[in-house]
Amino acid sequence: MRIRGKAAAALAAALLTGCSAGGTETGARPSASAPAAGASGAPAACPASGVRVTLGDTEAALGQRALSVFLDNCGGRPFEVSGYPDVAVLDAEREELDVTVRLGTHAVDGGTERAVFTLRPGQRARAGVLWRNTVTRTDVVATSGAYLRVTPGRGAAAQTVAPHDGPLDLGNTDTVEVTPWAPYVP
Repeated sequence: MRIRGKAAAALAAALLTGCSAGGTETGARPSASAPAAGASGAPAACPASGVRVTLGDTEAALGQRALSVFLDNCGGRPFEVSGYPDVAVLDAEREELDVTVRLGTHAVDGGTERAVFTLRPGQRARAGVLWRNTVTRTDVVATSGAYLRVTPGRGAAAQTVAPHDGPLDLGNTDTVEVTPWAPYVP
């Protein structure tokens, strides 16, 4: 199923502006009162790489889902960002699921080319993970991911994060699309 017209435009606007259905900004900087990694009530310590992965709210429309993935430079030195985050979908036991990860998506970003930029201390970048909750076969169990394992770039270890607002309900599609990193401007 493809999203067309006004529905696609609404979903694209929600992902690209970072606004949730409730009107709150999902791109806000993590604070002590907002979980950074989706697992506990306190922000995670800054990893040795100096960059931390966090997730925004899941946006949903007509079976299409969009989840913002943020990369915060919490360290003391610049970090070069290039291309796409390396993403894997994990189950509740943190085992990797057999999910196809496609780089780029024409449905939302029009096939935006990857960029190379420097993330200075205190700055943020954003990428998107998109999927469809489409069930086409009743004889096949629908896939539900509990975590994302995200490797932000060269020199940074993978970080496992959980969506705070529910699973990655992939239906029978077993596919996610990932948009390239882009500088985040609030």
